[in-house]
Order: sequence, then C-alpha cells, then structure tokens
Amino acid sequence: MKNTKEDVRTPAIGYLLAQVCRLVGSRRRAKLEGIGLRHAQGLILFRLWQEDGISQRVLARALHITPPTASNTLQRMERDGWIERCRDATDQRIVRVFLTVKSKKLREEAHASFKELDNEMTSMMTRQEQETLRQSLLKVRGYLIQAGDEDTGHACPGRFSLPDEAEKIR
Repeated sequence: MKNTKEDVRTPAIGYLLAQVCRLVGSRRRAKLEGIGLRHAQGLILFRLWQEDGISQRVLARALHITPPTASNTLQRMERDGWIERCRDATDQRIVRVFLTVKSKKLREEAHASFKELDNEMTSMMTRQEQETLRQSLLKVRGYLIQAGDEDTGHACPGRFSLPDEAEKIR
C-alpha cells in the first residue's frame, strides 16, 4: 500500500473516535459538575435511573469498574445522601443500591443537561447525518461487545458506558 500525503493527513477512525470521546467526556464532566455531581456519581445515578435497586456487582460491571472502586464511590455517595445500600432480603451476600429522594429530584435536570450536550454535538448535522452516525456507532459498539471487548473499553476515558442512555436522552 502506498503512503501518500493524503493517507498521512487523514486520521484513522479509531483515532478520531478517541479524540471525540475525550472531548465529549470533558464536556460531560463539566455539565455534571454544574449540577453538583462528580463524573462517576453521574454515571452511577444514570444507571440507577434506568434500574433502581440493582446489585452493587451488576452496577460495577455495567460501568466497567472493579467492585472495590464501585464500593468506595458508593460509600461516598451514601454518605452524601445520593444513594442507599441494603442487603438483599433473600440473599444477604448481595448488596442492592437504591436512589434517594435527593437523587430522584435531580433526574430531570441531569437528563436535560445531557440532552443539551447531545443537541450541541449534533447541531451542525442534518437529521439524516445524526441517524447515520447513531446507527454506525451502534453497529461498531455491537461488534466490539460481541467480539468480547465489552469490559476493555477504557481507551475512552469517561465514556458513556450505559447501553441505551443515548436513546433515552433523545
């Protein structure tokens, strides 16, 4: 394969995705801080808004973090009144995580904040371009998950690892 000037100047898709992911992550962090949340707290709350009362282990797996990391973050969130943790009634080994009134009240504001970010990111695109991008990203994500890369996606710091959150924000 020839190495032309055009080839050198045309960034690889993976490189572009990594750059976009980093930039979006930075903006998402700023939006979360604007409503009083740290990045990890926001991701945890978004997952719990999808399914309140899931186990701590399932939550850690969904966010691609280790159980000890999840435990430390959840401990701080519990101290600050964002969540409550309770042992499962039928299996005491399982710790379930529940939203508090405080975190439930924040849901609409957080969703509006991310919808605003989504609109900002796609404002220069036509509806067709937005749908093409969405379908392409879903296809790539599906392939990577099927290929077994679901738990190794840390190349994109702060990535939004909640499966269908983009569809819910739309």
